Amino acid sequence: MKTSVLDLPSELIASIVAYLPDNDVFATRRANSHLERASLSHFGKRFFRKKGYMLSSPSLSVLQLIADHDELRKYVQHVWFNPDLYTFVHPECAPDPEETPDPENPDSLLELLAPSDRKKYEAYQECMQDHAHLIRNSGAKLASVLTEAFAKLPNLEILGMRRSEDHDPWGWSRLRDAVGEDPRVLGPIPSGPMYMLSGPTRLFIAIVHAVAATDTKLRRLYTDAVEIDNIRPDLLPQETLDKACGSIWYLETNVTKGWLNRRKGADYITLTDTAEYGSGLVRLLQATSNLKEIGLQIFPDRKQSHLVAPSYRNPDSWRQSYPYICLEKLTSSNVRLSHLTRIKLEKVTASPALLLAFLSPSQAHLSSLKIRDVRLLGDEAITRPWQPVFEFLRDSCPKLEYILLYHLLYQLGGVSFVENPPMPLPPSETDPTTGSPNPQYGEPAGGELFTKYEHLALRVEGREAVQKKLEEIVEQHWYHKPIFSYAMDEDLWHTDTSDEEW
Repeated sequence: MKTSVLDLPSELIASIVAYLPDNDVFATRRANSHLERASLSHFGKRFFRKKGYMLSSPSLSVLQLIADHDELRKYVQHVWFNPDLYTFVHPECAPDPEETPDPENPDSLLELLAPSDRKKYEAYQECMQDHAHLIRNSGAKLASVLTEAFAKLPNLEILGMRRSEDHDPWGWSRLRDAVGEDPRVLGPIPSGPMYMLSGPTRLFIAIVHAVAATDTKLRRLYTDAVEIDNIRPDLLPQETLDKACGSIWYLETNVTKGWLNRRKGADYITLTDTAEYGSGLVRLLQATSNLKEIGLQIFPDRKQSHLVAPSYRNPDSWRQSYPYICLEKLTSSNVRLSHLTRIKLEKVTASPALLLAFLSPSQAHLSSLKIRDVRLLGDEAITRPWQPVFEFLRDSCPKLEYILLYHLLYQLGGVSFVENPPMPLPPSETDPTTGSPNPQYGEPAGGELFTKYEHLALRVEGREAVQKKLEEIVEQHWYHKPIFSYAMDEDLWHTDTSDEEW
């Protein structure tokens, strides 16, 4: 008796399809209705469990179609968004910005374009008008669209933002072909003030409102640069934050201070008083009462210039910086991050006491710690600001089994982890009034000894290995002038825990 693939049990067909490349999966499903049904479970997990979208109506309509599908919506667990749509970009197909239009003929500049460029520019204008409609009024329309979709996705647990050309949200290539440029690319960030909250910030507001308005039990949320302190509290009430974020186990957020001009009726506050710094971050973390993991970056502005002191003439000005005051506000608040098992901290300025105040509540449970580009400020009494932190990790974190330290900084420069101390700097390279190294960017400190990546990066796995390494580096870490920062393996930093069993 002859048998064919159609006679196989559905579970076996699904297992076979799992080994096929994408195009063959699609061909198999089109070949026969039985094969289509039998392969649905694999098809749903493979192509719809984690899927990205642009902030455009055509892209979001695909999300809505999936949410409306009786079967496919069951497989959706992870939805992410690319918040960019030609952000800060003047496309090549657009009219020359130096040209002056004829006041009596608004289309005069368009008439100067070649027919192919005019078609591209019309496609660009159409998508930008649609994008603006979605995010205006603090993303009210976007929140409505997301609420309708999220309400129909019974297994949605993870939401996030990915601002990268390495990820492919639905519809980006069609838009690229229509306009002639990649919509995911972030253009040059302007140096002047803005008159609206950024796209990621409006997306964040929309996501929170949509989650709060549905029964979505969110477990993981990751954001791009969000001007969270600039959001008017009445537009994101604590009750809404609590409802949306109370179930979150993993939060990764990039907090930045917005440079926003005063404008009547604006959906933002301008942060003219340092007392307002960190207030939005505190409100967010107050809402995440079940948090197990956190990834936190804090930038002083949207250009993310974390290596620049507020006043280069005054080394103590670091303590007046936005990142420092934000962390100070957080540690002095009633937020207790006492159940954290994993911490990632990046681009933050702190004192040893401030960093210890942030880490201490989670010391009993902490198993993984990643610190990158964090500056600790010493004083006359603390000349080795990282030493008390390493001592704390060694003595007070019994479950710590993974550490990654990269490009650690102090007030005047960087820290290395070579076995022996650096050679003394020549007198010409030190400040005659203090004896401290002169900050000279672009030059290695102490000669060739500090030009290697492994001298400014430290990564250790395993509880015993971590304990042994901490014993060593408590004394064997060195302070010198700024070190060249090598490119780091981002897979080490941005480990994706969304597939892990909790």
